[in-house]
Amino acid sequence: MPIGTALTAFRAEIATHQGYITNAFVQDAAGNYLMGAQQQSFVVDSAFLRMFIAWETFLEEVFVRYLLGNPSVAGTLAVLFANPGTEERAREMLVGTQKYVDWANPEIVRKLSRIYFNNGEPIGPAISAIQSDLFDLKTVRNAAAHLTTTTGRLLDALATRRLGHNCINISVSGFVLAPDPTPGAAGSILDSYIVLLDATAHNIANWV
Repeated sequence: MPIGTALTAFRAEIATHQGYITNAFVQDAAGNYLMGAQQQSFVVDSAFLRMFIAWETFLEEVFVRYLLGNPSVAGTLAVLFANPGTEERAREMLVGTQKYVDWANPEIVRKLSRIYFNNGEPIGPAISAIQSDLFDLKTVRNAAAHLTTTTGRLLDALATRRLGHNCINISVSGFVLAPDPTPGAAGSILDSYIVLLDATAHNIANWV
């Protein structure tokens, strides 16, 4: 898969699940939602998880492609510290002695970047620029995947910080669909995260 194809696939997956969220809030002629609140929450949680998986998949694919010597969309080649030769070997190198790569952890992604690419480029610097946001996204992912006392408390803390008011027992959908109060932001918290991930994916794939 060329690096440009990985970017296209990522964007298509994001758009698909944005559409599912939009459909969950369709109203009838009287202004009543066709889905109940519980169904809407389920759709939002599920769509968010799939978006997060799309981001992880994109990271893995571009990592493998750059390792195999594929150029960026702009035609730039990464300076490699390894030559896996095959896609299978590249994926084995990334996993190493672990059971899997935690692509949700930006510190791990940055470390792998430094191991295999000169100056970690092009992936490491792009991840560093949004590391705090990626940790926040992981907090939301964890709450959507398995809500416990711990994940709920972390989500409340994140929501309180991002929304600027005390949040207790907030749901994933309640947080990500809330208007983003950040100056200059237009849309929901989820919209802002999507814009951030898309810009980062674009920079990684179009590295010059």
